[in-house]
Amino acid sequence: MKFFIRTISFTILVGLTLIFLGYSFFSFKSLFEEGEKGYSKKRRGGSEREYAVFVDTLKKSEEVPKIKAYGEVKSWRSLEVRSPVSGKISEVSKIFRDGAAVQKGDFLFSIDDQEYRDKLTIANADLKDATADLKNAKILLNLAEMDLKSAEEERRIRLSSYQRQKKLKDTGVISETSLEQAVLANSAAERSLITKKNALAQAENKIFKSKVFLERKKVEHEIASRELKESKFFAPFSGNLDGVNAVNGRLVSSNEQLGVLIDPNAVEVLFQLSASDYSKILDQENQFRKLSVKIFDDNKGSNIVYDGKIERVGGQVNTGNTGRQVFASILVKKNFHLKPGDFVRVNVMEKKIRDVAKIPLGALGSNNGILLIDDENRLERMKVEVLRYQEDHVLVNKVPFGRKYVTKWSPQLDTGIKVKVIETEKANKPPAPKKNQTVKLSEEERALYIGMIEKNKWIPKDVKKQLINQLSQENVSKKVVDRLKKRMGK
Repeated sequence: MKFFIRTISFTILVGLTLIFLGYSFFSFKSLFEEGEKGYSKKRRGGSEREYAVFVDTLKKSEEVPKIKAYGEVKSWRSLEVRSPVSGKISEVSKIFRDGAAVQKGDFLFSIDDQEYRDKLTIANADLKDATADLKNAKILLNLAEMDLKSAEEERRIRLSSYQRQKKLKDTGVISETSLEQAVLANSAAERSLITKKNALAQAENKIFKSKVFLERKKVEHEIASRELKESKFFAPFSGNLDGVNAVNGRLVSSNEQLGVLIDPNAVEVLFQLSASDYSKILDQENQFRKLSVKIFDDNKGSNIVYDGKIERVGGQVNTGNTGRQVFASILVKKNFHLKPGDFVRVNVMEKKIRDVAKIPLGALGSNNGILLIDDENRLERMKVEVLRYQEDHVLVNKVPFGRKYVTKWSPQLDTGIKVKVIETEKANKPPAPKKNQTVKLSEEERALYIGMIEKNKWIPKDVKKQLINQLSQENVSKKVVDRLKKRMGK
């Protein structure tokens, strides 16, 4: 009995398996045949595939290329406030603070001047002493000149006496002893003359030394006067203070920095240009052109633009930098709020370029090519000359003006492919706004709607008031009426 049951079960299972396999085979066969029929039908009756592309027209225009850069506001007139003399700070002005605005000639700080007053007193005394010494030397010179004249006169007399005694000796009138006395007297007169000349030379040398000494004392007096004057420091020009670190009683050394004075009106913009961008501002003689620039505040939300002009270029490339440093002046400082150290955006306005086409950056493919549309709406590749990259646009020339081109080059597009043209201007044109339609209500309808609104407890009071005001008008918005009818179930 068990064998019989097992045999029947095995037979049923085998039959079900065969039925399932047969059904699967016939289903696969029918599906394959239908696919073959559909494919062959498609091959016989199908059309060429078209890609929809956005196109625009190549238009001839005049463009002003812009070179974008980032820069920093610099002050070309700033002074490090340093102490001219050493000593203790005795007074600090109330305006000598960080950020304070000072005017030319305002007092800033002073150094204790007692020491410098003493130096000036000593210098005055030394100057008087040198003046008196020079005066005394001049008197001695006059006396030496008078002594020299007297000695010369004495020698002349002694020489005349000697010559007369010699003649008398030759005639035998006087003795030999008298002649010898005359010779000795003449010799003594000559020695006296030499002594007087030496005294005159010393007197003249004394005059020279006295004059030099007097000049030295005058210089010392001027130095002492200047140091005393420099013990008080005044603002040399109008500006703003920064980095102030001066307090009463502080000891400072000579030339020690106590702050920085910055002229807020003497500012310029320093920005960096790459080598390729720098070549665009050069003329035929490789001299930079004083092009106009637009200066934008780098702070978000700021719409203030300042006009400027390129004034000069850095003389050398600093270590660690590339390109060129360019300095631009700010022409109009109306509502000017930038300060040295602020970062700004700079647009250098190049010379106007004529006969160029401005196309989107997405229209430019590999090897500077664009896709044109021929008469049969098929694509045609053309190479163009790229002049400038301007944000998301490109300035090109050597293009067939008036022809249509693809504004966005997709990977599936290439030469010979048929496309469906969509004008970019029409695609980007916003839809016309719908006019707000109004309807006129009868008095019964207006009363019905107002009564329904007043009875509704779920509508807020301000909304009720607004709806009632709208329904009280002669012409009521159709949207409001339709919404009320929908609420009423009409």
